[in-house]
Amino acid sequence: MTIINEKTPFYKKRGWQITTIIALVLIILIGGFISSANGLSRKEQDVDAATGGIQTALQNRADLIPNLVNAVKGAQGQESTIYGKIADARTQYNQAKQSYANANDQDQKTTAMQNQDKAFNLMVSTINENYPDLKSSDQIQTLMVQLEGVNNRVTYERKVYNKAVQDYNNKVVSFPSSLVASMTNHHKFNYFTADSSAQQNPTVNFSK
Repeated sequence: MTIINEKTPFYKKRGWQITTIIALVLIILIGGFISSANGLSRKEQDVDAATGGIQTALQNRADLIPNLVNAVKGAQGQESTIYGKIADARTQYNQAKQSYANANDQDQKTTAMQNQDKAFNLMVSTINENYPDLKSSDQIQTLMVQLEGVNNRVTYERKVYNKAVQDYNNKVVSFPSSLVASMTNHHKFNYFTADSSAQQNPTVNFSK
């Protein structure tokens, strides 16, 4: 009686098994790479969104300065030199704003926002140091309340921005996403830091 040897199923062949294992490993690696790359991109988008928030808050705060100046003008005449200083500070602010618009990367945007913050504080300190005593008025009081509100908003948006940057930077430096970051040209971003002369929210005091 002749015994016919059955063929070994293809899935039991060693060569096929090795090929399958290699293919699975490649799929896992490629999937992990794509997942990490997408994660970095999402975190970068969070930073972009937070950048827009802090930029809006900075602009809203700066927009109050002309109103404050006009309110003071209406209450009492002031020397032209004071207005000149405020105009210079506003020029610096607008230049920083233009630098933000022309920024090519996130770090340049952060630097521009910091310069905007510095110029704003220069405007506030100019008003605070140079305006003499003024009689209280509803308009000035309202503007001071608004100023306090936008200062708080800037502080909040700064915290949101720095948290987004922290989350992004953590992915950039953490293994294995750090490998993907180096391959996809993702690098750490700078945090938003307030000007050294403005570690506290600026205030406008019309009754020194």
